[in-house]
Amino acid sequence: MPAAHRPTLSWTLALGLLAACTREPGVLSTVYTPEVPEAAPRPRLVVLLVVDQMRADYLTRYADLYTGGLARLRQQGALFEEAHIQHALTFTAPGHASASTATHPSRHGVVENEWYDRAGRRKAYAADDRDARIIATGARAGSPDGRSPEQLMRPGIGDWLKEQVPKARVFSVAFKDRASVMMGGQHPDRAYWFDAAAAGYVSSSWYGDALPAWVAEFNAGGAVFLRFAEGWQRLREPAVYSRSGADKAEWESDGVHTELPHGFDDGTPQARETFLKELQWTPFGDELTLAFAGRMIREEQLGRDADPDILLVSCSSADYVGHRYGPMSHEAQDYYMRLDGYLDVFLRELDAQVGAGNYVLALTADHGAIPVPEQLAQQGQKEARRVVLADYKTLVTRQVGAATAALGLPPEILLDIGEDGVWLDVAAAEAKGVAPAKLRAAVGQQLAALDFVAEVFTADVLTDDAPDTGASVYLERYRRSFFPGRSPDVTMRFKEWTLAASFPRGTSHGSPYRYDTHVPLIFFGGSVVAKTLAEPVGTVDVAPTLAEFIAVDPPAQIDGRSLASLVTTR
Repeated sequence: MPAAHRPTLSWTLALGLLAACTREPGVLSTVYTPEVPEAAPRPRLVVLLVVDQMRADYLTRYADLYTGGLARLRQQGALFEEAHIQHALTFTAPGHASASTATHPSRHGVVENEWYDRAGRRKAYAADDRDARIIATGARAGSPDGRSPEQLMRPGIGDWLKEQVPKARVFSVAFKDRASVMMGGQHPDRAYWFDAAAAGYVSSSWYGDALPAWVAEFNAGGAVFLRFAEGWQRLREPAVYSRSGADKAEWESDGVHTELPHGFDDGTPQARETFLKELQWTPFGDELTLAFAGRMIREEQLGRDADPDILLVSCSSADYVGHRYGPMSHEAQDYYMRLDGYLDVFLRELDAQVGAGNYVLALTADHGAIPVPEQLAQQGQKEARRVVLADYKTLVTRQVGAATAALGLPPEILLDIGEDGVWLDVAAAEAKGVAPAKLRAAVGQQLAALDFVAEVFTADVLTDDAPDTGASVYLERYRRSFFPGRSPDVTMRFKEWTLAASFPRGTSHGSPYRYDTHVPLIFFGGSVVAKTLAEPVGTVDVAPTLAEFIAVDPPAQIDGRSLASLVTTR
């Protein structure tokens, strides 16, 4: 239980404060600066906060509009201006796994959000586990798809802690299942994520059976429908959004519903069910996740004793909003202004429940995003281009077919086409006298001829024992994304400013370019001092840094390093 003298902030009050930060246009919180006691030698709680698809420039582009949590983190934390994702394939699952395990995908095995499973002859989802079942609350059944970290090959920071401090507790939560699962590591106490079918947060049998009563209470409390009636209104007056250009943009969303406000309650019986599916595409998905995380701090009594705990939180709606509207949209701007308010309440909850100075928090992202190509072209970026998914698959199939035909192989040698590479039936080719390396080289040569492809990498050049000829400045990044048996046989690097294998509108990520790799990294709380650092760092450095704060030794084979000495010195 908390010390008797420590002030507490009930979650009812916190949720009310959160609503006050976001409901009325023009109403913003002020930066909250609690009286911070001398930092404990070992923080009682570590928080890893990942904002999905948060580009580093969001911290500066809207800096004058932040007066809440983001402002407090920037003003009182240690900010690394050159933090990057250091692997090539910048997607959600590998990004979260790397931040948690301090390893690149070449070690932890989560190469993309999904890959081709040769043994099962099917697509494999990063968090998939057919032996696990969803654990939900209430009368509504959750999604039937089992989830677990079964495919995560390295332990996360929570696993390091629990091995060395058995009484420690580790929890993760996100709107996306893969984000929560990958952050949580192999054996957290619980990982939670939102399930529209269940209208609330769920978990899986990997972590235990029945959910705690407080989760059922939270799900049944109506918080999920907090913004249903009012819709997504502008937080501030329209003039504030002028820096984001025109709100009406044919390259956003469905090309029609591109302007704020966005309504949800159309009076139909189906409206509430539709809202549950649309929630992820709004800021309110992350409002809900942070409310859930705050409630979890209180109910699970995290950071209340001498044994440190870890809480891992991912704001997934940031990614959905970015995908649908693009990083230069009114919606993206509104999202981050709202996130500033949400984080203000979340930090206040940490102060009240754990105590300012008794926790350390790291904020980062799993990847960035390319601005919408059509918008870039309009602004003069002549190389900007979109290749929609249907065209991409047609062109790739044609090129692979040309290579296999020339080798006397059937079209069925092509097993699958991913977002950036192809999987080939090398065993079938070898049975017909074509060596795997020869097949991959022939297919790579054909794919390199596509006008939107800058470079190809076969599995043969991405293995650890292959020589580095120095021909590609991107080779090391692609090697960090390569895991034998899961990665494509041939991987394509698309040309810069090209968005390939995409939907007709919106934007995405996945490249090794700066717009996808440059992310924020801030350490805050405990003995961290306010400063700005120019030293290049990676998101694999986050977990070792947090581990040093709580005196936990990382495993021997990691790719990251601790930055604690940099963020605690003046």
